[in-house]
Order: sequence, then structure tokens, then C-alpha cells
Amino acid sequence: MPHLTARFETDGLLHVEGRLGHASLPAGSARESFVLVSVDASSDRALARRPGVDVSIVIDRSGSMKGSRLRNAVAAARGMVDRLGPDDRISLVAYDDNAELMLGPRSVRDLDRRTFDRLLASLRRGGNTCLSCGLLLGLAQLGKGAGGRSEGVRRVLLLSDGKANRGLTTPTALRGLGDRARRQDTAIASIGIDVDYDERTMFAVSEASNGRHYFAEHPGMLADVFEQERRALVGTVADRAHVDVTLAEGIELLEVVDRPHRRQGDTLSLPLGSFAAGEAKTVLLRVLVRGGERARTQPVASVQLAYRDLEAGRDHTHRGDLGLLWVAPDEPAPTLDPAVEARLGRKQAFDALVAANAAFEQGNVAAAEKTLEQARDQIRVRRRRSAAAPEPAPAVDADFESQLQALGSASSTLREASRGVAPTAAPKKRKGKASIRRNLQVADPFSD
Repeated sequence: MPHLTARFETDGLLHVEGRLGHASLPAGSARESFVLVSVDASSDRALARRPGVDVSIVIDRSGSMKGSRLRNAVAAARGMVDRLGPDDRISLVAYDDNAELMLGPRSVRDLDRRTFDRLLASLRRGGNTCLSCGLLLGLAQLGKGAGGRSEGVRRVLLLSDGKANRGLTTPTALRGLGDRARRQDTAIASIGIDVDYDERTMFAVSEASNGRHYFAEHPGMLADVFEQERRALVGTVADRAHVDVTLAEGIELLEVVDRPHRRQGDTLSLPLGSFAAGEAKTVLLRVLVRGGERARTQPVASVQLAYRDLEAGRDHTHRGDLGLLWVAPDEPAPTLDPAVEARLGRKQAFDALVAANAAFEQGNVAAAEKTLEQARDQIRVRRRRSAAAPEPAPAVDADFESQLQALGSASSTLREASRGVAPTAAPKKRKGKASIRRNLQVADPFSD
């Protein structure tokens, strides 16, 4: 049996760190703890040969895409192509009541720019919003003509300025399409334009696929959003990453925090998708550990990370094992690992933002502010506990600070949006709508 500790690290293209919520627990009773797995790619990683990119741009052309919305979406799509490499692949889908394939997948080298520009210029507004139609057709283009499963990174850029009212319309149903994309090794970057789109649906699609959600409050922000996605795409160093956590005998799973997963027996498989240089993602499990014998080490979990090195074209795996020590029942109460404390704080901040949004939408501004302030108080307590740990970490303290700032900023924007208007009117005003959508992307519960 390997030597078991409450923490392990392995290095490679991706750096993996596993840790338990507690290094020790009092013997004789069942106690709750956590398994945290953090995975990150070095920010200074330079690829001699970057992976190919396969991008499907899916643009809403429904009747609500008025003014500069469609014009700026077209300009952003044109700019994306201008910044891709000759071997990268591109396809273009437009949707309203139905979806239309404007441009089938082809390499940038083989793309006739004048034809592409004419296709973009031909987009005209009209009809309703079948978001699922566009998304399904966009997903179908990825991997075509490249053996069905290309080595490069796959991404759908999904734009909409309204609510899905044709095809699949509920967050649950559209989340299912995000799940399908994830199983096809594809992330969906959802981009909400202006303030009248359905942020819950767009966020659900991206979250399920391991993609990002963006709020482009003004159509002019689209170019920057596309550039952020382009940098992430061309900077990707690893793909098809997934973590398998096998719980030891006697360890009961209570919760998988904020991440899609599949369970087979005592093993949980959690997909992480692709990693760009400098990107970090986490997996957090809440478990019940049954009391053991004093001075004995209890195996808790075995962790394996598998991924594809896109530069070398090889698959890699990293492994580690975690265990805790049972101590005398009368010893001082064990403290929670600071990194786990911070990760729980991030989840708490995100939940508070979602709950505050819901209260604000119902016109209950006071309840929204109270929810945010309570979360700030609880995160301050977590921060003080972490600072008192034997080995306090500056990165953990910075994490807590960003959580507090996110909550404080949300409180300020909701208060400002409700100033001078009736509480029930505030969420219907532009400021109120913008505040709600901005809050949802402030605190990503997955990443570090």
C-alpha cells in the first residue's frame, strides 16, 4: 500500500494537487470531510507547435437582433477568422425560427474571404429564436472532414440577445445539449448580447459543456469577447482532461460540488475539458468518513487525472492517493484545510449571487442585499480561520479577497439599480437587468 498523506502533488504538462479537508479526525465517530483536486496548466508554457482549432460560430439572427447587435456580431465573426491560423477550421450557422448552415467547415487556408464576407453581410433579422436549432447544427459541423475526431480543440461560439422560444426552451433541456457537447469533447462559449437575453439558459449551456459564459452588455463588447475566446483556443495545451476519484472502502459520497460527473461503483469520473496556459480547474467532493482506530491511517481516495498533450500528441496520466490519520477523541478539533475553505467560500459566494438575483427579480431588494451581506460575513469567518492555519497561504487569502469584492460589487450594483424607482420596477429597468446578468458571471464556481 502506498504511503498515505492528506495531500499529494504531481507535475507534468498539467500540475495536479489533491488534498483532504482534514489531515486528521477524532477516532470513533463518523465525520464529514472533503476531497479537493486542483488541476492547472503553467502560465509560462510555450508551445513550439500549437494545436489546430475547430470553431463553429452560431449567430442569432432573430427579429430582436436590432440596431448594432447583428452588425457587431458580424464584425466579431470576421475578426475571429482574421486571427486564426491557416490550418484552423471554421463554420458558420445562423438561426431564427430554424437554423441555416451559411458556411460548412473548412480550413482558413481554403476559405474564400470575399465569399465569407458576403455571407456575413447577407444576414438579415427575422423570426423567433430557436437557440437549440442553431446549437445542434453548429455542433454537427465540428470534426467533419477531419476523421470525425480531430486532434485540435473544438469550440462553439453561441450568440443570442433573447429568450429561446422555439425548439428546446427550458434551461434543463438546453443543459442537455451542453452535456452532449461535453461528451463530444466540445466546449460551448455562450455570449449574451445586451440585457434582454435569458442568462440562466445561456449559463446552463456553457456550464454543462465546461465552457465560459460572457455578458456583452453593449454590442461593441463582442470583439473583445471573441478575442478572449481566440486567445484561450490558440493557447490550449491539453484537452480531453478528466479526473477519476475512487473512494476507499467505508467512505460515503455525500455530494459532488458544482460539477457534472458519472459514477460507476465507488469511482466518479469528472470531465474537465481543455486547459489553456494559466488555466486552473477544481473538483470538490463532500464525503463521510467513518470512525477508525486511534493512530491508524485511513485510506480515503485514489485520484487519477488523464489528458491529451496537444503538442506532443500523447496521452498522459497522473495518480495520487489520499489518507487521513485518526487521533485521540480528546485532541483539539481539527481545522479545515485553507484551500478547501477557500473553495467552499467560492461556492458560497456564487450561490449567494444567484439567490440575490432571484430576490431582486421579485422586487425584494432588501432580501437581495441581506443575502449578499450574510455571505460576506460567512466568508470573512472562513478567511479568519484560514489565516490562523499552521501554514496560511497568500493565494488563499487573495481568493477570499476576490470573493468579498465580488459580493460587495454585486450589492452596490443592485442598490444603484434600485435607486429612485419602486422595488418591483428595478429589475425591469436596464440597470437592473444588467446587474442581474453581470452577477452571474462574476463568480465562476469551477475555476481557481
